[in-house]
Amino acid sequence: MNEALAETLSDPEVVALALAVAAAAAGLTRAYLTHRTRLSAEREASTRTAARMTGLVGLAATGHDMVRIVERDRDGHRAVELGGCGRARCQTPGETA
Repeated sequence: MNEALAETLSDPEVVALALAVAAAAAGLTRAYLTHRTRLSAEREASTRTAARMTGLVGLAATGHDMVRIVERDRDGHRAVELGGCGRARCQTPGETA
């Protein structure tokens, strides 16, 4: 069978066929690696989110008056204050200074 295939194809056609097979294999390999990389990044983000939520639940359970959380990640920088009265409005609505 190989002799019959080799007789029907000339040298440039064999080279073109070999390049097509190599390109297809490279494309499949690249798609597989991209898929695995994306899955790994999603798994890491999920683990990070679970750890963050566990930490927040732990902070909420301690009964602090105010908790300030500062986060930096690839989405940006966030500072969140939970509880307390804030900077500008520490008085209750009926109080006067």
